[in-house]
Amino acid sequence: MTDYVHINSLNVLGNNAMKVVLPTICALMCTVSFSYANNLGEGVKIPMVDKGIVWDSNIELEATIYKPVGEGPFPTVVFSHGSTGPGVIPEDQTINPWGFGRYLVDKNIALVVPMRRGRGQSEGSYKELYSCEPKEIAEGMEYAEQSLEAAMSFLMQQDWVDREKMILAGNSRGGILSLAYASHNPGKVAGVINFAGGWVGDVCNRDDKSQNIPLFEQAGKQFNKPTLFIYGSNDSYYSDATIKCQAEAYKEAGGDVNFQFYQFRNGAAGHHVFYEYGYLWSGVVDSYLAKINAK
Repeated sequence: MTDYVHINSLNVLGNNAMKVVLPTICALMCTVSFSYANNLGEGVKIPMVDKGIVWDSNIELEATIYKPVGEGPFPTVVFSHGSTGPGVIPEDQTINPWGFGRYLVDKNIALVVPMRRGRGQSEGSYKELYSCEPKEIAEGMEYAEQSLEAAMSFLMQQDWVDREKMILAGNSRGGILSLAYASHNPGKVAGVINFAGGWVGDVCNRDDKSQNIPLFEQAGKQFNKPTLFIYGSNDSYYSDATIKCQAEAYKEAGGDVNFQFYQFRNGAAGHHVFYEYGYLWSGVVDSYLAKINAK
């Protein structure tokens, strides 16, 4: 299913209602932030064999885990972060979407956020190239997928993980990475939530076509379980046309997609739909998790 949702996010309630509701929302956000500030997940180390030209190295990846109370097994979401921008996010910054963690834990679902090689406090080198060359795009994705495979292998050995209900989610490069991994390992993945996914921006377009399109086509051919795509307009990396083409390419290749495309006014950043607009997509994610029997 493809569903285009058009929302003016900056004026959802109307001007008069906003004057009344905004102070309340701000107060609630402050309260929630304070109450959750002391629950930022559990840090763990994930072992990985970093294959080299001359020798292999045993390294550790940093990960943050949010786990419901009890022994499980729990449905588990593995969230993959995006790139550094480049130069926007420091390589050594740990990505920790704690609000998403609490959102899932409240539904008795675990969240795991691994940092790929060379990112955050993970060992190894950050070699996810910023290149428009198809060969280097493929190499960068393969390199990133190796870190995700290490995380998945680790989680499959944990008694608290429901191996039949492993869901991948990701933002930006993490979104398309999740789809690529699922397409290569369909038996391990129950579903994918793709937030603003893509490996390269429109700056890499060739003949007015995004180089992300073949990536979505390939994933759609190989993964036929339900997926959820969440995007917003005014994306700094992809035009609205690119976003729609990516979703259509995935669908036409055979993928099962619910495509949610939020229309923002100028000033709202569509690429930040995951981090800043959870109040728009939380209900859709609720429905998706129920559809794939993750709740």
